[in-house]
This record gives sequence, structure tokens and C-alpha cells, in this order.
Amino acid sequence: MAPTGAWAGSKAASACLWLALCLGLAACGPAAPADAPRSEAEHADAVALPEPLVELDGEGLRARAAQALREQRIHTPAGDSAVDYYLALRDKEPGQIDVISALGELQPYVVIAGEQALFDDDLGESQRLLGLLERMDPQAPALPRLREGLRSATAARERKAREETQRLLAERADAAPAPRALPGATSAAIKADAAASALAADEAAARASTPAAPIASAPVPAASPPPATATAVASAPARAMPRLIADASPRYPLPALNRKIEGSVEISFTILPDGRTGAARLVSSEPAGVFDDAALAAVARLRFEPSGQSHAARRTLNFKLPSR
Repeated sequence: MAPTGAWAGSKAASACLWLALCLGLAACGPAAPADAPRSEAEHADAVALPEPLVELDGEGLRARAAQALREQRIHTPAGDSAVDYYLALRDKEPGQIDVISALGELQPYVVIAGEQALFDDDLGESQRLLGLLERMDPQAPALPRLREGLRSATAARERKAREETQRLLAERADAAPAPRALPGATSAAIKADAAASALAADEAAARASTPAAPIASAPVPAASPPPATATAVASAPARAMPRLIADASPRYPLPALNRKIEGSVEISFTILPDGRTGAARLVSSEPAGVFDDAALAAVARLRFEPSGQSHAARRTLNFKLPSR
């Protein structure tokens, strides 16, 4: 208690000396007006934005910290809060008991603010408060919990962004019309279909042209053979069309719906060995150009039972206005 009493006595003596100086200055008339500009300067310094923390001395940092506490600026705004000033003061004057105690008392406020930032999904503010808490006490019990919460929230936001991107890409893919087949297209599916048809025609023609057993009677003049194409078609075994397992209704174009236009489109296409469709081609449309893209897109979404072979097919899609 002795050092405390001596310190108190010293403070009292300093106060008395300061009071005497003030009374002496008040008695001097010419010196009195100089106090007014000084008061304005002090007021301006109190309301101005803080200088960089490195430029303030210990007394300046203490004054700024006290002012921030009075104004409830405990941990915000960044760089102008009581916690920022006390941390800077601790760096300049290590080991000060009052500074260490103040940071310990303010620590729960930073923890609560960090948890609230996580709850509000304000990850930037949560990261800043986490860094502030780490500087206050690297061994703070709340640090592992806040780090894990920030990590989980960041991962959830990234996962949500990826899912949204994939959803938008899928919607674009579904909405995009299938490309029209060019007249001279030579895709693998068309080549395979043409080769299979040519092979079947050759086999049928070979079977049809095999000579029959000779007859003992006088030879009869051979009749002129029918056209090879007709024989091939008549003799080739009919291939069953694959079963449709997934139908697709065409989307009614909005301009046609608004103008109350109806029509139909005929599309020829190839059923591929795996059941998908390809080589779609516009055969006819009425009215021309109104429903073409919607019909081609619908044919591209058709799915048939895989047969291991290619099949030529046609489909007519009718566009009728919904009845009210």
C-alpha cells in the first residue's frame, strides 16, 4: 500500500501545481486568448480519424483506447477499435498489466461477434475477428471452434456455388436445340447405317440370283430378271423397330404460343445402336421455320431400347394450342 499512497500523493502535488499555473495564466490578460485555439485543436483531434497506429505513442494509444471504449467501439471498425489500440499499445509497451487485463476483459466480446458473423454468413468479418482473437490470445479456448465454423461455412458456400453452376449448365444443355444435320453429313452413325443396308442388299441379291435346278424338258427362255433393288427389298428380312422407352414432348415456342399459331413438323432421324437418336433432318414443316428447332430438340431427347443396330425412322410432331 505504501507505493500506492506515494503515487497518490505525487498525483495530488502535480494537480496543485497545474492549478497554480492555470491561475497564473488567467491573471495575465494578453495570454488568455491563446487558450481558445488550443481547445479547438484538441476537439478536432478528438473527432478526427485516427492516425496509423505505429505513429501514436503510448499515451496517444491509451487515450484512443479509452475514447473507443466510451463510444462502444470495442472491436469495430477495423483499425479504430479499442482492441486495435490495446494490441498496438501491448506491442509498444510489453508487459503492462493494465493492457493485458483490458484485452482479457474484451476477449468475450470478440468471440461473440465472431460467432454472430458466422451465423450471418459474413465470412469476411468472421475471418477478421478470428485474426483479432488470435492476436489477443493464441491459446484462446474459442479459437478451435471458430476456425472449424469458418472452415465449414467456407466449404458449404463453395459447394453451393458449384451446384448452382452445374444446374445452370444443365439447364442450358436441355434448352439448346439439336444441330440440324447438313445435307452432306458423313457421321459415323450414317456410315454404319449405310454399310449395314448395303450388306443386306448384297446378300439378298446374291440369294435371288442363285440359278434353280435344271429341267429335263426343252429349255425355256429365261424371263428377264426383275430389278435388283426390288428383289433386294422383297427378299431382305424385316428388322423390328426398337421399342420407345423415353418419349419427349416438344416445347411450344413462345412466339407461336403468343400469336396462337399451330402446325406440324416431320423429322427423319437414325436410331443408333445404343438407343439414342442422331442425324436428325427436317423433312417438312408447316408453317415453315416456326416449329423446326423445337421439333429437332424433341427428337434429340428420344430414347429407344438398345438393339445393337442402326434404324432409319421418321416422326411427325404436331403443335396444337392447349384447349381452354
